Amino acid sequence: GRGGGSERLVIFGPDRARRGSELKIMSSIETKSPGFFTRGLREKTCERKGFDTDRMLMRDEEVSYALGKDGATRKKLELASGAILQYVGHVAFIAGDLTERRRCREFVQWLLQQRRGPVTITEIKRRDDVTEVKIPAN
Repeated sequence: GRGGGSERLVIFGPDRARRGSELKIMSSIETKSPGFFTRGLREKTCERKGFDTDRMLMRDEEVSYALGKDGATRKKLELASGAILQYVGHVAFIAGDLTERRRCREFVQWLLQQRRGPVTITEIKRRDDVTEVKIPAN
């Protein structure tokens, strides 16, 4: 409310949908009140196989780049990884099962590496989430 207090919001539905909604709301609140959710947060990587949430700390310019115009890059990373990806201030929250979270973190890291130069992905034959397409050199 206007008096500086707080209100409660309840979110119903399955775990994944609730977490996605919660992170979207957290992102909006964090934009209006920086540090509300993220002050003091550290990086977190969970090894639990089931649904959970990891955190990745990022710099200002990294968030902007990884978000993309109108959130387009963030949405592509979500779609490709199968995870929920939401930036809350300078923290990337990655929610999903272990495989989805690992994949999303890897995709974000590759994306950020691209800012510094070409990225080569090795051992693609071992992956089940890739299709290789040959293209002409010119």
